[in-house]
This record gives sequence, C-alpha cells and structure tokens, in this order.
Amino acid sequence: MANLYEVSDIIADYIKTKGDLKADFTIYETETNEITMKDGKFTLFRTMFDNNVSIKVIKDHKKASTSINKCDKESIEKAIDEVIASAEAGSPDEAFDIAPGLEPASFTKGALTPDIEKLMERTKELSDDIAREHKNIMLIEMFAKYIRGKSIFINTNGTKDDVDFGYYMIATEFAGNDGENTTGVAVSYAVFDNLDSKLITLGSIEKDLQDAENSLNPMKISDKFEGDVILTPGCVSQMLGAIIGNTVVDHTLITKTSVWLDKLGEQVASPLLTVRFNPWDERILVTEVHTSDGFRSEDYNLIEKGVLKSFAASLYAANKCGVKRAPNSSFNTVVDAGDTPYEDMVKSIKRGLIVGSVSAGSPGANGEMSGVAKNAFYVENGEIKGAVIETMISANLFEMLKNIRAISKEQLCDGNMVMPSILVENVTISGN
Repeated sequence: MANLYEVSDIIADYIKTKGDLKADFTIYETETNEITMKDGKFTLFRTMFDNNVSIKVIKDHKKASTSINKCDKESIEKAIDEVIASAEAGSPDEAFDIAPGLEPASFTKGALTPDIEKLMERTKELSDDIAREHKNIMLIEMFAKYIRGKSIFINTNGTKDDVDFGYYMIATEFAGNDGENTTGVAVSYAVFDNLDSKLITLGSIEKDLQDAENSLNPMKISDKFEGDVILTPGCVSQMLGAIIGNTVVDHTLITKTSVWLDKLGEQVASPLLTVRFNPWDERILVTEVHTSDGFRSEDYNLIEKGVLKSFAASLYAANKCGVKRAPNSSFNTVVDAGDTPYEDMVKSIKRGLIVGSVSAGSPGANGEMSGVAKNAFYVENGEIKGAVIETMISANLFEMLKNIRAISKEQLCDGNMVMPSILVENVTISGN
C-alpha cells in the first residue's frame, strides 16, 4: 500500500510548479477482506487492496478532472499534466470554483479494528439460521466483507484533512423454492459496524427471506382500480430518488426543468413527510466527509414537514443559478418515522398493494410514472391475500407526495439509509 502522506506531498509540490490554478485532490486506499459461502461452506477468503487518486483543476475558469489507480511519482505527474491540458482546452465558466481553505482536521467513522474470526462465525450462523428457519429458501451464495480505508483530501486553498473508516457488509443471494415452484433471485444486504447481533436481524434480511417464501404461489389481479399502496423502505428510496433527480439536483436547476424551481419554502408534500440528507447520522456508515466541491459535509433537511427547505445544489450550480449551496452531496437519506405501526397501515387498506420496487423507465420532468410492481402483495379489507404478478401501478410522483396518508413507526436501517414504509392513496393499479 502507498504512503498516502508521501503521495499527497508529491501532488501538492508538483501542482505548485504549475502556476496560478485552483485544484483539489483526494487519495484513497482501501483493504477489503472478503469471505464467500456456498452450500453452508466457506469457498473463498481473499484480501484485496486498492489505491485511487482523483484530481480536479480549474485554470482560467476552465475545469477538468481525472482519476488514476497508480500512486507513483511518474504516474501522478503525468496525470496532473494531462488534466491541466484538458482544462486549458475547455470552455471557461466563472461559476467553476473550489471550497475555501480550512484548518487541517482528522475524522474517523465506523469499525477501525476488524474481528474476522467473529465475522466468519456470524456468517456461518446466518447460513444455519436460514436453513433452519426458512425451509422454502434456496440460498445461492453469501458474501461477507470487512472494508478498511483511509483518505486524504487537500486543496490549493489550504485544506488538508484525513479520514479513517471501516465497516462490515453482508450480502445474501437467494430465491424462494418449495421443490416445485421457484421465485426470481433476490439480494438482501446490510452494512454494520459491530458484530453484536445476528446477521439475520440486520437491514431487511429477515423480511426479504419471508417475502421470497410468500411469493412462491402468486396470484393475478384481473381489473383496474384506484387503491392504496404501501411503499416499502426500498421502494420509498427508489421513488424519492426519482423525484430528487427531477427536481433539486444540478441539471434540473441549470436547465430550469424542475417543477420545484420556484417552490423553495413552499409545501410540496404531505406534512407527514420529512426528508433529511444526513451523512453524520450514526446509523449511516457508508458516507462522505467532504462534498464533491471540497466542503466539509454537514447534515441538512431537504423537505421538512412537507415544505421544500433546500435544493441539492453543488457549488457550481449555486454560483450558476444564484441559489444556496447544499451542505452535503451524499444523498445519505433519512426519512423521519411516522406514528403509525406498519401492521395498522396494512389493516387500514380497503384494496391495494404492498410494493417492494417498481420496474419502470425514468419518469419525465412532470413526474408521470408507470411500471410493474415487483415483490408486491395484494391487500383487501386489511388482509394480505398473497403475492401478485403482472400488476402495473401508475401515478404522478409529485401527487404521490401529497397523497401520503401514513408513515410507519418502523424504519429500515441498512447502513446506507434510514427509511420507513409509506402509505399512499389514489394510485392506479392494473391487473392483466
């Protein structure tokens, strides 16, 4: 592994010889211990090392960036020369800039000292738990990892920060199988920073296994109706991602295609909904310390009780559009829990669906969305009747935000996001 401090000195010293320009760069190194298990037996244990250097320069208001996976002096200096040449060939834009300088600081996050033996024990335990408690699950493969990393961020304005991080991850690949019927392959994962709990209790692993078993004999819906839909945490994340991508990110602000362009401070969703981008939430483990522009990341609220509080604008978009820069660029999403138990939400449905995800193309700027409901279950008079196939749902995403009737008390915390389930009214449901 390279000495990151020596690499940072090589970059800083060489950039100083290149005249008047602005630059920032990040050097990463990671060590990944990976364990693979199949048929209840460990099949692979390997350790992988990775280095990466990303460099951004702005010269005469022209920007370019590059990334290399070599840390020797010759490769770094060549990359710097090439990225400067790319910048010089570009078009000037006075909105390009980097973050101001800050006093050097150090940050740590997660589990910095691994217990690989315990991780293997927990992985074997998960395999045994699935075999014992989920008879109709065909466990295809499992991957357990411990990832330990370090990064250094420096810019020409004087910031020099270092970050140490570490976390565990488990991923399971499986399908429902009762000897006659088989479901599609599913994947469930979780990121965590300790080994105190059984892995089957983490993230949505247990529920995903149950859903696969309950999907072995799906039913079909034959008609079309307006109903209620419970979006599970994964589906909430998917829908919010589509909405965010059409409303608050750079290209929608710069091209003025966002329907929320003039909605800052106004109600855009049900008062039940609060959406935060919180990289420093203790439940978020895979996160950023610095924004893409080199600012130190801070938590902020995107939507608070239904009111749009901020755009997710980079420094460039902020300068270009005259809006406030977002305090982070992580999209580490935390949606506040509601006050309704999940089971009560199910019981309140006269007719509708529980939806795990939607297979659909990207919605248009107007928010219209139509797609196939995946990992979905039909609900009638408050009872789950069974899994469904070949069922479409259609709605306008912006109207869905306003038609939220309840948000669950329970939240999914998988190390990447913190997300409840959300009950939405007036969704068009179409059977085959």
